[in-house]
Amino acid sequence: MATTAIVASSFPSSQHLISSSSSSCPHRASKARTPLVQSSRGSIATSSSSSFVGEKLFLAGGVNQSRRGCSLRRNLIFVPPKAVSELSDSEACFDSPLGEVFGYASPEPRHTSAARKYDRHPQNVDLPPVLPKNKKKPYPIPIHKVQRSARIDKKLAHMGVEKHLEPPKNGLLVPELIPVAYQTLESWKVLIEGLAQLLTVVPVHGCRECPEVYVGSAGHLIQDCSGPQNVKRRSRHVWVRGTINDALIPIEAYHLFDPFGHRIKHETRFNYERIPAVVELCIQAGVELPQYPSRRRSIPVRMLGKKVIDRGGFVEEPKPCRSQDAMALLSEIDTYAVLNGQFISPPADTRKAAERTLKAYSTVRSGVRQLMKKYTVKACGYCSEVHVGPWGHNAKLCGAFKHQWRDGKHGWQDATIDEVIPQNFVWHLKDPQGPPPSGALKRFYGKAPAVVEVCVQAGAEIPDAYRPMMRLDIVVPEAEEARLVA
Repeated sequence: MATTAIVASSFPSSQHLISSSSSSCPHRASKARTPLVQSSRGSIATSSSSSFVGEKLFLAGGVNQSRRGCSLRRNLIFVPPKAVSELSDSEACFDSPLGEVFGYASPEPRHTSAARKYDRHPQNVDLPPVLPKNKKKPYPIPIHKVQRSARIDKKLAHMGVEKHLEPPKNGLLVPELIPVAYQTLESWKVLIEGLAQLLTVVPVHGCRECPEVYVGSAGHLIQDCSGPQNVKRRSRHVWVRGTINDALIPIEAYHLFDPFGHRIKHETRFNYERIPAVVELCIQAGVELPQYPSRRRSIPVRMLGKKVIDRGGFVEEPKPCRSQDAMALLSEIDTYAVLNGQFISPPADTRKAAERTLKAYSTVRSGVRQLMKKYTVKACGYCSEVHVGPWGHNAKLCGAFKHQWRDGKHGWQDATIDEVIPQNFVWHLKDPQGPPPSGALKRFYGKAPAVVEVCVQAGAEIPDAYRPMMRLDIVVPEAEEARLVA
């Protein structure tokens, strides 16, 4: 029974692959030449056998791949590129040992648009792990790479060769990141203002004994409290009304006039102000705020190993501006005004406010991620302290795991974006008006960042990036049905 095989006519190497000629076996010349018919999708050849070899072969009949096809690959030869329409019947013959058709096609990508979309946003992802408190955080950069870089710097320092520094590592600004810093700061203001308005509509609760937060009219029933005396309460949470700091965890850092100047010591820590780490990162990236002046260099810093050999001298820090406009700006970049009891009116359109706040949240995270690729941000490997600058400070304020061994000093390492802007994941429910989450159905619930959950419950559309972790495709069973689920 004859079958029809369609072989794609486009090859990546601009060469056509056909089987070798029958010159080695004269008795095959008597067989009828297989005609090659032109098609819109490729070349169509007719054969009396079902064996074939190829990466991609379109078949019009039922054809099974032969195991001995691999041994016949050596009979394939390259033919100079020629249009298929120019091939004659004598040239377009396939003389294989049994008259089979051998066709190779270009290895086109098999990923469709749906597959690429699935790769970007999978159906479900695991919930974020809870790092143990009795261990140091994992290094964002593998430790062997850090040690290798340190050995290279040390070797160059012994040879007397200065370290080659690119902006902003040498104290100069990166011009293309200045607009990103301004946009990030403006989005940070919109995020604080919008989130404060949404909290008047969407209630947030926090546990009085542990950092657990829940967005809903009442706290959940999952018994996972890790606070003091949780054994007496059987790990039940003690819920109180939450604030904006429960949804948007404040991460502060010391403001430095000159990041390459004097390092902060434990005795001089009160001489420096504490501001949000996002704001400090934007200031060092080029944002000018009269309340927080910053030194702008025109001559790069020179370093030999870890030692700064030329920083342009020390400049006395100017006094910050304390006008009425300056104090008004401070309330916009920090949650201070919200926590001080300032009256905040509910938004006129809750859905639009939620969409605007969610967009600002995404813009802030995207901008901080871009800035952190260039500007150095350090984080303690044991606690939540963050420092924006080429090296950490020397304030002995760490009280985390084995701080006595370190005399309270921080264990500085490169920071991640989740340490600068913690997402603070909370449980997500499809129906906020339904029953609160229970411990028996814990494995069926998803999670989302607290800011995203507040905006979603206020009417904003769920972003695609957070859908897999929310587990929207999982149907939460009843309490009696949970034990029947595999």
